[in-house]
Amino acid sequence: MTIEIGSTVKGAVLKVADYGAIVRLPEGCTGLVHISEIANTFVRDVREYIREGDEITVKVLRIGPKGRFELSLKQCDNNHSNSDSKPVTASVGANRNGKRNYENHDTASSHEPASFEDRISRFLKDSEERMRDLKRHIESKRGRK
Repeated sequence: MTIEIGSTVKGAVLKVADYGAIVRLPEGCTGLVHISEIANTFVRDVREYIREGDEITVKVLRIGPKGRFELSLKQCDNNHSNSDSKPVTASVGANRNGKRNYENHDTASSHEPASFEDRISRFLKDSEERMRDLKRHIESKRGRK
């Protein structure tokens, strides 16, 4: 069986990196699923969607200039379990830049994105808590309680 452009093949994830995942395809070939081809939503961390050793089905997009396969998880016909679902683990709280993440505050069993109203209410609640803490901190420095 030869791997053709546009075909859907199964493979095993060999390595997960910040930019995507290296997948071992049939016949000993390898290919790359770029971070932009993992899900239909913004992917901050590849490891939230794919782990080393996972068996995944990918679509072959093209063969790169160096003879490497470029693969897609989100364009695969049987990708309903990966592309439209939330990450394996949802990050709650601040991200690495210190900014709050209001997208994944729902329970882990929910696979639907949080609505705009839910995100706004969460933002307002966090904002009020921060203002309360800031006010307490300032008042304690002034000697009041």
